[in-house]
Amino acid sequence: MNRQRKNQESLGQVIERLLDAYKLRSGLTEISIQSEWTNIAGPAIASRTDQVILRGSKLIIRLSSPALRQELHYQRDQIKQNVNDFLGRNLIDEVLLQ
Repeated sequence: MNRQRKNQESLGQVIERLLDAYKLRSGLTEISIQSEWTNIAGPAIASRTDQVILRGSKLIIRLSSPALRQELHYQRDQIKQNVNDFLGRNLIDEVLLQ
C-alpha cells in the first residue's frame, strides 16, 4: 500500500512546476524580498526606501533620500550579497539605486 505510482509527484514538485509554467516565481520572489526588506537592508535603510522592485536579475531600489542613494552606491555589492543570501541562491546580478 505504500507504493507510489510512477506518475505521482509530491505537492512541492507540482507547485514548483506551476510556478514555472505560469511565470509566478519572479513575483513571489519580489514579494518575499519586499516583506523582509527591513531584515535584509536594516531598519535605517528600509525606513527611507520607497520601493523595491525585482526585474529579472536586477534589484531596483527607489529611495526617498538623495544622500542615502549616494551612500548606498558604494554598498551595492553588499546589498546584492545580502539579498542573494536571503534567497539562498545567486539571483541578483545588479543593484540599481533610484
